[in-house]
Parts: sequence; structure tokens; C-alpha cells
Amino acid sequence: MTGAPRQPLAARADLVAGAALLLFAAGTLAAGWSLPWGSVTRPGAGFFPRALALLLAALSLALMARGARRPGADLRTQWADPGGRRRVLLMTAALLGYVLLVGTAGYLVTTAALFVVMVRWVGGRGWLATVLASAIASSGSYLLFGRLLRVELPAGLWIP
Repeated sequence: MTGAPRQPLAARADLVAGAALLLFAAGTLAAGWSLPWGSVTRPGAGFFPRALALLLAALSLALMARGARRPGADLRTQWADPGGRRRVLLMTAALLGYVLLVGTAGYLVTTAALFVVMVRWVGGRGWLATVLASAIASSGSYLLFGRLLRVELPAGLWIP
């Protein structure tokens, strides 16, 4: 019985990434389950985390299906660029730091800091673009969510 040689799991990047994202979506859904759902016109604290977790789960399943149907390039060749690995690790650390610090430092400070990491060190932009993007993203998202949608954001250092 001869057939196509089996691809190692390392050659199925979509399958591995989809499974990891599905686990993350399941954890997010479980963590936000006790939060009030609310309604579409008046969303509760659990509305967006659960809705986004369900969307992520659906997209993860689609990615896993694609990875099961046709294997892609070997993960070792996709991650051959050390700069790419460094940016992924830096962004992962920045997101983890954001989650750990937003309750203490506050929404505006941690969101601005996250954008500094994203724009300057992950995106490689200059300081002017970094400062502008950080200021616009943090203050704009605060105005949208904190003021317009009245979402309770962590106060921390600079929330009026």
C-alpha cells in the first residue's frame, strides 16, 4: 500500500495554530461566562468577550480544517527569520504585560504603552509615528468605549 508520505505535525502550521487559537477561545469563553451578557442594544460586560471568543472559535475551526486538508510549509522554514521570532515573542510579552498591568496602571497608560511596543519595536516605525499612534489609539479608544459606550475601564493613573 503506497501513498503520499505522511507530513509531520511541524508541516501543518494551520492545524497547530488553529488548535492553539481554539484553546484560547475556549478559555476566554469560560473566563467570561459568569459576566452578564446584556443585549445588542445594551451590552453587558460579557457581551464582547463571549462574542469575540465565539468568532475566534469559528475561525480557528476553519483554519484547522484548511490545515487538515492541505499541509503547508514546514514550521521550521516559516520561522527561519530570527527577527520575526523576536517580534512575535515581544508582542506576546507585551500583551501579557498589558493584561497583568491594566487593572493597576489603568487603561490609558497600558494601552499607550502597548501601542509603543507595537508601533516602535514590532512595527519598526519612528518615534513621531509611535507617539502619535499611541496617543490617538489610547485616547480614541477611551473616548469610544469609556465615554460613548459607557464601558467601565480600569481607572489607574489618568482616568478622570
